[in-house]
Amino acid sequence: MANAPTPAVPRPCYIATRAIPAPKPRYEPPIPDHLPDAVRHVMAWQAHVDAGRIGNRLPVSPEIAANRDRWTALARTMRK
Repeated sequence: MANAPTPAVPRPCYIATRAIPAPKPRYEPPIPDHLPDAVRHVMAWQAHVDAGRIGNRLPVSPEIAANRDRWTALARTMRK
């Protein structure tokens, strides 16, 4: 059997060849209109960063990051 022909490479199944659908975009609540334009701009920029579309957040000290996390948690609980 040393000279037996090698079998053809089997075709992958249909599921393995179809395209994987893109994930649905995460719901982003609208930025409030009553905020100043500078604040709205920063919030929009941070939303793009969090979604992974552009760069990274600016590095901040752990104290500021902890304070920001507390404020974000408070704002989210008040929004609900």
